[in-house]
Amino acid sequence: MARTIGIIGASGWLGRHLSNALLGKGYRVVGFSRSEKRRQEMDWRTWSGEGEVDLSGIDVVINLAGESIDQRWTEAKKKQFHESRIGVTEEIVRGMKKCGVPRLLNASAVGIYGDQGERSLSEMVEPGNNYLAGLCLAWEKAANGAPESTFLRTGVVLGKDGGAWQKMRKVFKLGIGGNLGSGKQWMPWIHLEDEVAAIAFCLEEEITGPVNLVAPESVTNSEFTKMAGSALSRPTFFTAPAFALKAALGDFAEEGLLASQRVIPKILQDRGFEFRFPDLRSALKDLA
Repeated sequence: MARTIGIIGASGWLGRHLSNALLGKGYRVVGFSRSEKRRQEMDWRTWSGEGEVDLSGIDVVINLAGESIDQRWTEAKKKQFHESRIGVTEEIVRGMKKCGVPRLLNASAVGIYGDQGERSLSEMVEPGNNYLAGLCLAWEKAANGAPESTFLRTGVVLGKDGGAWQKMRKVFKLGIGGNLGSGKQWMPWIHLEDEVAAIAFCLEEEITGPVNLVAPESVTNSEFTKMAGSALSRPTFFTAPAFALKAALGDFAEEGLLASQRVIPKILQDRGFEFRFPDLRSALKDLA
């Protein structure tokens, strides 16, 4: 009998793609969402993210919930970041224990490493010491309360129909794409298809602990900019100065756009995961 996978955030961009992939593999998928919009091909339960969550009949939970950090970080927003990650995850863990659900795959981010310059960052590297690293660490600690847990440390996910690339593509198509700051910072990325396949791989191979969901080829922001411009046949003369980014976006600019994270997918590679898009050029060719 097929296992039942509960996906928190199933109506979101990544959640929709993951749900489709797991349904295609023969799993039964139960989506959890605040929204009443529901696709007919899967079962749904409404949950606001607060209070008790009904996880009865679920074999594995995949939690993708979390307020987007792609914005200025006011104190009010930081509270939302915390509640939508740590608060939600704590409620999920409580629900899992009550309903006897043994396993949790929980979203996390490469932001846990902070700004580490040229250093190669495998899953064994210690967390950073900035705000974003602390947020991710608290998120993982909350998920660690489950009987078994996997921390999906994801980089920038690139896909045609949503996420970061959809925004970037518009800028580059206008011919105003360019480096962020010096452009020397390392930028961990992954193609959407590989992100979905890697989560399914972690599920099926029963991998626990932290897993870096990034492509094998590391690139700097400058290299990304040049390849994106080339893929879209657009110039990339512009540069967004670091001081201007910080003035406009505050801490998000410093920790989210200008931090250097040379992350490597050691666990996935050691376990034999095969990337469909291991290098940026092939990924951008598909996305252009």
